[in-house]
Amino acid sequence: MSVQKQNGEDKVKTSRWFQIIALVLAPLIIAGIYIVGVQIHGLFRYDQAYFAPEYQETYHSPGMVAIALEQVLQNGDMGLYAELTGLKGDVAQLEPKPNLHFSILVDVDERDYFHYMYFDFDTFHRDTRYVKEVNGRWIAVPEDAYFYFDSGQWLKVFGPVAASWWVLLLAVAIMKLLSRFGSRTRKAYGW
Repeated sequence: MSVQKQNGEDKVKTSRWFQIIALVLAPLIIAGIYIVGVQIHGLFRYDQAYFAPEYQETYHSPGMVAIALEQVLQNGDMGLYAELTGLKGDVAQLEPKPNLHFSILVDVDERDYFHYMYFDFDTFHRDTRYVKEVNGRWIAVPEDAYFYFDSGQWLKVFGPVAASWWVLLLAVAIMKLLSRFGSRTRKAYGW
């Protein structure tokens, strides 16, 4: 066997191993990109004008934000919603739901998110909204990429998706091994 042919085969084997490692690590690489992106976004997320002393006094407790949020959900007041979220730039439009009423504090999770439930008595639709303390005041937290990271809820999606990916890779690897074993067996018996 020539040296060139052997070098070519070594490169192919190295390339295959690199591809296999990349496929196995793909969920972790994607998660890393997501985490870094969200962390960078978090540095510039809030408009500091909404954290002035007058806003800190107005929204000094999670209940104050929850009550004001009821008005936003009922009439779609986007100016008030921007004030409640404290975010820079435009916030996502909310569809007004005039029959939605503040109902109850459902939970306070380990990451200090207050879960408030709003209830539409006509359609029996429930709407959970989140409130958290940030920079000395309480804010309404929209369900965006930052929220899912900060609250830890992204793991409820990432974990099963990553596990499914690895199970799929394992199934493909087993099928490939069975195919090779079958091929060798056929050659050994002259089939």
